[in-house]
Amino acid sequence: MKINSSEHRRVFFLFIALFLWVLFICSSLVKIQVIDYNKNVAKVRAQSNFIFPMNARRGTIYDSKGEVLAISVKVKSAFLNNKEDPQSLALFKDIKKQITLTAWEKANIEDRIRRGEKFTWIKRKLSPEEYESLKKIKDSNKSNSILDFVEEYKRVYPQNTSACHMLGGVGLDEQGLYGLEYELDAALRGTPGKARVMRDARRKAFKLSYLNEPLPGRDVYLTIDSSIQFFVERELQKTVEQYGARGGTVIVMDAEDGAILAIAGYPAFSPEEVKNTPALMLKNSAVSFLYHPGSTFKVVLAAIALEENVCSPQYEFNCCNGVYKIMDRQITDVHPFSRLSFENIIIQSSNIGAAKIAERLGKTRYYNGIKKFGFGEQTGIGLPGEEKGIFKPVKQWTGVSLQFIAGGYEIAVTPLQMARAFNVIASGGYLAEPYILKEVDGIFSKPKPGVKILGPVTTQRMTNIMTEVVNSGTARKTQIAGINIAGKTGTTKIIGKDKQYVSSFGGFFPAESPRVTVFVVIDDPKGDYYGGDVAAPLFKSIAEKLLLYLKIFPQLDKKNEIRI
Repeated sequence: MKINSSEHRRVFFLFIALFLWVLFICSSLVKIQVIDYNKNVAKVRAQSNFIFPMNARRGTIYDSKGEVLAISVKVKSAFLNNKEDPQSLALFKDIKKQITLTAWEKANIEDRIRRGEKFTWIKRKLSPEEYESLKKIKDSNKSNSILDFVEEYKRVYPQNTSACHMLGGVGLDEQGLYGLEYELDAALRGTPGKARVMRDARRKAFKLSYLNEPLPGRDVYLTIDSSIQFFVERELQKTVEQYGARGGTVIVMDAEDGAILAIAGYPAFSPEEVKNTPALMLKNSAVSFLYHPGSTFKVVLAAIALEENVCSPQYEFNCCNGVYKIMDRQITDVHPFSRLSFENIIIQSSNIGAAKIAERLGKTRYYNGIKKFGFGEQTGIGLPGEEKGIFKPVKQWTGVSLQFIAGGYEIAVTPLQMARAFNVIASGGYLAEPYILKEVDGIFSKPKPGVKILGPVTTQRMTNIMTEVVNSGTARKTQIAGINIAGKTGTTKIIGKDKQYVSSFGGFFPAESPRVTVFVVIDDPKGDYYGGDVAAPLFKSIAEKLLLYLKIFPQLDKKNEIRI
């Protein structure tokens, strides 16, 4: 059959059209599979894969008996995968009704959605109730935008506020922010990893694989005994509230090696809410509160004087009937005395007598003795924020510094420094470095050996004098039947503040064979403020419970025995 020219043209044009169509298809395939290959592969992977960082499980913090003080548990965190802004905003409108968010957080999430950000955190570390509410929204969601969850770790403190100033707290990404959580962060934090979530065509997650598996942090054991910590904090709270004080601190130390059994501060806070806690409340007053030690510092003075053999316990001093003028300054005693022996100066807490002892000792020997006790330096306990204190070199002393330092002024210390100083007497003359870290992942942290700074004669004489302070001196309110307690009261006026004082008491027991050293500081009590009236009764209430807990039995008079 013969094809006419009209049909020939139609076949030709059909062939050209088919050729162009095939050429278009081929060029499109080349563009998709060759030219834009990497771009399209990345797009497919972005749609079917999601890579996110994985925080490692933070190490657990235990007390000395294995009680958990801080632990990380798995929780859910919610995020939004933004596909279409209007749909994501509508989805978030339902979400924010079910969870607690601040006005700023809501506005920030909405702003990120409008900017077209594909990944937006909704809320990290959801409560179980919040997770269940959001899961229902996820299951009923029919929009292109995706609400989904990932597992993270949340730091939990089972003992609530107990030991809060010592433990500190962590941030949202489990990074240590305060306290031991910060100081031991390198050991506790572990190594973060990365994970990939793969989704099917319906955007449902079907596979989780680790690109870099997170390595958990190391577990830590402390010297703290949570039982002691608990009742010390409870008694401290009672005293602070009873006297309307600004705050308080108690330190309980093992007399033999300087291990910290409890370190309490009040007011307290929840470590889980550390990011919402005022900075001032986060301070660990045991190592950061600087104050004038007052009459408790007479223990240091007396120990140095005895060690230097400048006087005997029976040596008498003129106490000027309660008023002693030095240059343009004046030292007074609450109870005036004409003459007092060395030991009675400490027992009756005479400021004038202390000044006379310091004068006999002299600037150089007194300064060197104070330095041997570690004042003006950090204790080495390893808690962040520790102050060195204020102790000027001799060349900066004024004409009255010697006498005023003897009474606990012109020097600033921390409660921990004073606890360590009292423990020198309790331990038989050794300046121990207080420590709080017992073990890291099975590796024990050995305490540094104490440095011998006092001889046995001095410590025995000081123990006898401090025991008499409790029996017949300013600390009668610490007496416990059948137990010999050695201690010293302190009352310090806060310089520049009218009618504001710091009340303190330090001591150890049993005096003949010390087991524990306890130091108490109450900041600005209202009403009664003397150390013997405020701090001493608190010491007694703590000591009574320690005696029961440590099974230290009183030696009662045999005439009180009941025979069966």
